[in-house]
Amino acid sequence: MIRQSPQPVLRRIAASCLAAFALAAGAAPAPEAAYLLVHFTGEAADGEQIYFSASQDGLRFTDLNGSRPVLTSNVGERGVRDPALIRSAGGDKFYLLATDLRIASRKGWDAAMHRGSTSIVIWESSDLVNWSAPRLANVAGNIAQAGCAWAPEAIYDEAAGDYIVYWATIAPAGGQTKPRIYYSRTRDFVTFTPATLYIDRPGTVGLIDTQIVKVDDPQARYRYVRASGDGQITFEGSQSLLGEWTVLGDLRAIGLSGKDVEGPILYRMPQAGLWGLWVDQYATRGGYLALLASDLARPASFVRAAPGQVAYGASKKRHGSILNISDAEYRRLLARWPITPTSAPAATQPPPP
Repeated sequence: MIRQSPQPVLRRIAASCLAAFALAAGAAPAPEAAYLLVHFTGEAADGEQIYFSASQDGLRFTDLNGSRPVLTSNVGERGVRDPALIRSAGGDKFYLLATDLRIASRKGWDAAMHRGSTSIVIWESSDLVNWSAPRLANVAGNIAQAGCAWAPEAIYDEAAGDYIVYWATIAPAGGQTKPRIYYSRTRDFVTFTPATLYIDRPGTVGLIDTQIVKVDDPQARYRYVRASGDGQITFEGSQSLLGEWTVLGDLRAIGLSGKDVEGPILYRMPQAGLWGLWVDQYATRGGYLALLASDLARPASFVRAAPGQVAYGASKKRHGSILNISDAEYRRLLARWPITPTSAPAATQPPPP
């Protein structure tokens, strides 16, 4: 329960957003002037594929391609969930990772958790509109009795000069079978090091849906912040990706527990000096809920975006990610997959391998 009305805080945040957007409108376009949301929509026939939505302010998103899939998987289980999109360290390539899973095939959740795919699906692109064929990477194959590889994410490790790819796998360890976060390293998203245990939190039901972001602020207490589903949406901070992590709190102070929400999406809103957090209201099937804060190290400071501030688009979004993009990239996406196309292009799907 929220013990104090959030309206004064909301008004201050709204004013800050509007002022920042007004300044940006009169200035030269910022390098990161827009946002791309990648997501799936649910267990409908084509819901477990890749959808795109875009925004120019980080709050109001509009579906691309007439709310139809943009990418479809014809490998593995021929369905994908929980997509994550990252820009390469050099800025010249994009990698899209997703869970290899199709619940719509009626395989059931028990089979998906304990006898599912140990691979993730990967696409890559140099411009966000022309994409490679999907390929499988068996990242969890070396984990004994691994049952799945869910919600993959990636972040560039500046110290090592490669990428850390991390995901949740259900497997036995220490006498208990539950989801834990594992990681692997890669330089090209083709070859991966053997999976290594990353986060194992004793006393919890397990860990899922971890996302790590770098905080590019020299005044910030932590260089990296991550949010994980461990029965709550728990935030942690660290100075290094594989170093010690400090628990910062969760979202219970604003009335949101792990029984209410999952699948956190963290993203920067540089024009407004804010962080956005979307959480998937899976318990009520309510789709995403947008939250705003200025300091990731204080998760209790997040407030719900006012209904008039945010738009989620026509389709109901499920677990995905949001990437900061340039105005040129935004326009390129709209040219390829218009917001209201007269004849929507088909989803990108290469011939079967």
